Amino acid sequence: MTKLWRNLPFLWIAFGLLLSCASYYGYQLLLDANGNAEKMSHSIESKESNQRKRKKKFEEATYCPRQIKPVTPAAYAKAQLHYVEIVNQWGVGSLFIPSADIHSKILAGIDNQNLMVGVGTYYKDQQLGKGNVVLMAHNLVQGGGVLGNLRKTGLQQVFYLTDFIDVFEYVAEKNEVVDQSRGEIMDIPALGESAIVTLIRCEGGMNTPNRAIVQGTFLKKYPASEATEEVKLGLGLAEGLWISEEVSSGQQNVTKETTIQMTKEPIEKTKKPIYSTLQVLCIYLYTVLNEAPFIIGISYLAGLLALTHIATRMQCRFN
Repeated sequence: MTKLWRNLPFLWIAFGLLLSCASYYGYQLLLDANGNAEKMSHSIESKESNQRKRKKKFEEATYCPRQIKPVTPAAYAKAQLHYVEIVNQWGVGSLFIPSADIHSKILAGIDNQNLMVGVGTYYKDQQLGKGNVVLMAHNLVQGGGVLGNLRKTGLQQVFYLTDFIDVFEYVAEKNEVVDQSRGEIMDIPALGESAIVTLIRCEGGMNTPNRAIVQGTFLKKYPASEATEEVKLGLGLAEGLWISEEVSSGQQNVTKETTIQMTKEPIEKTKKPIYSTLQVLCIYLYTVLNEAPFIIGISYLAGLLALTHIATRMQCRFN
């Protein structure tokens, strides 16, 4: 019993170290924005089924820049924990930049939560391979965000976007930091000019006026099924299953062979969680410690002092 009381302060210190390590692990999980995008694949779709879903998502999406707010760690963590639901609801494509090791889902609209888990479409009617496709994402002051490596994008390097039907290749022509007043970067190219894509994220501290941008010029498009395995993997594309059935007709003993094109349930609709239960707990722990570090620190020290005092008294009593 004496040993137990004597070791209470050390057990408290060990408990604190365990919480700190778990919190740091949760923080690292949040920084790994590429990890979520790579874990969630999407089936290559037919044009007809894809257009119906895309139209609905674009019509219901939010396009008001005024609702975009600075990101807190708690809000960012909450969005990441609902990654699957957000992507299932708003996902319309994927982005892959090999030179910067960026993998991201493209989500309809610029709702604050969309910008935390992927890149959002700035214009309602934008189409890949046409005009100026403006995509933006949040950047955390603490680091992270799907475009966290945007400045590493190599000039004259090809990167890829998909709408789950075709793959669109762009070549990076600009990689710079500009003031937020430079609205011309989002202008539509004049008639006869090449189509472009513009990727934007904040650069600097909270409420910074600076924006990191990468602009690419449209190169070519081709069916997603014809993409290389590296590009498919980078974009999170998966081949669907095509099933053929024979349907017999009893009239005049004639057998009709009908091909039914049927894809398995899109991988996009998976309900499998991105994070395990332990990882979720570590992320929640990080958000709690980040929101009230001073109070938690004082409470921890007070607990250590109290346990040290109790251990000393009990040791003297048993002696």
